[in-house]
Amino acid sequence: MVGFPSIFYDDHIEQLVREYKIGNVILFSRNVKDAKQTRDLCVDIQRNVLEHTGIPAFIAIDQEGGMVTRIYKDATYLPGNMAVGATHDPTNARKVAEIAGKELRALGINMNFAPVLDVNNNPLNPVIGVRSYGEDPGKVADFGVSYIKGLQGGGVIATAKHFPGHGDTAVDSHLDLPLVAHGRERLYKVELYPFKKAVENGVDAVMTAHILFPALEGNRLPATLSYNILTNVLRKEFNFKGIIFTDCMEMSAIAKYFGTARAAVLAIKAGADIVLVSHTKDTQIEAFNEIKNAVLKGEIPIERIDESVDRIIKLKKKYGLFENPYPDEGSIELLGSKEHQEIVREISLNSITVVKDELGLLPIKGQKILTISPEMTPVSAVDDKVTTKLSFANSFVERFGGIGRTIPVNPDRAFIDSIKREAEGKELVVVGTYNANLNEGQAELVNALLEVNKHIVVVALRDPYDLLKFKGISTYLCAYEYTPLSVQSVMEVLSGNYMPQGRLPVSL
Repeated sequence: MVGFPSIFYDDHIEQLVREYKIGNVILFSRNVKDAKQTRDLCVDIQRNVLEHTGIPAFIAIDQEGGMVTRIYKDATYLPGNMAVGATHDPTNARKVAEIAGKELRALGINMNFAPVLDVNNNPLNPVIGVRSYGEDPGKVADFGVSYIKGLQGGGVIATAKHFPGHGDTAVDSHLDLPLVAHGRERLYKVELYPFKKAVENGVDAVMTAHILFPALEGNRLPATLSYNILTNVLRKEFNFKGIIFTDCMEMSAIAKYFGTARAAVLAIKAGADIVLVSHTKDTQIEAFNEIKNAVLKGEIPIERIDESVDRIIKLKKKYGLFENPYPDEGSIELLGSKEHQEIVREISLNSITVVKDELGLLPIKGQKILTISPEMTPVSAVDDKVTTKLSFANSFVERFGGIGRTIPVNPDRAFIDSIKREAEGKELVVVGTYNANLNEGQAELVNALLEVNKHIVVVALRDPYDLLKFKGISTYLCAYEYTPLSVQSVMEVLSGNYMPQGRLPVSL
């Protein structure tokens, strides 16, 4: 499965399909301008793949919701996993998935790399965090299974990721090779549990993690390259019959230590069915040639290739792609429909969590209010580029008045001192934080503000763990994501128009 850089069917993808018979494509936000263009692109991909291979394509995307959203324009903005987890109602995961399924199908996308089934039990995790439903393996499994049923019921393939679990790492596998050192018993009880439940409930695809699990694989191989993990655990023990995808093989955890092309061969030998190379054409061709040569030399038995091809064809048949791989006529009107917007708005409102309000600062009162929020920045490679010019501070000022300030994600001492002076004598200071637990400057700012003003309301706009960094905050809310949808929901709660229902899906 390959990615390419354009919003149209360009020479890059054309060459891969025509010369190398590549049959599966991943889209990123770089490929998406609006609904019509995306739909036309998917039609072009299917037409060309069918012409050159005779087999319809899987067209996949990471439309997780929340902070990992590839289709912004025209589509419904879906809440992310931790926001949905905060509602404590797994039927909400199904509702989100049903909307995702309808809208993706309407564009011609037949596979979603979701749900994330990682159990986020490490506050320092830089790449999963709010992409997880929470820290309880049972709840993660319940929400994940509900999502899978909703998505697959709507004719889009769900992908449980990142097997066997990326939740308890403090390293981003886009940048390096993480290690999860827990023993076998703990891994089966926590990390592996949601994946086992997903398999039992009929998930059709699983994506691997580029992570070392010494308790499951003794040869210092990440899960993606481990026969013990992919074949012995997932295939034989869990009896998984669907497709095993690798995560992108250009991520540093693989590229740096094994080389993308060589690792593609190792992944297939370990039991992967589809190798994902998302970005670079030369690397994609190199990986293709390396696999082909390994088959010709007998390093990969042809039977191993046939097994995967058989699974891929079966799944393409199961989802009706041979009958009709194209979007249904007229279905594009489903995108961003009023009905879909109302459903997600309700879920988002129910996710907002008031962790504490010891001084009774809610609902918002007063005139002399200073509001501060950081600029939105990607926190890991998976976030893609920030395409929205959203500002919590500006939204707050529009609604409640006062002064708004946008701060860097890691303000320096001089900046902190100037904001601190501004906060003196204000009736209220409202601070939107964005992973202050991983950005010391933000934590320092909030603690400095407390020295001059006790009337501070903090809204965590991503990881809920920010509270662990503050000494003596009286009022703390969690939004779990920095999106137009969640900011609007927070405003409703701050104004007193909506009684907050959300409960923390992780311990603070």
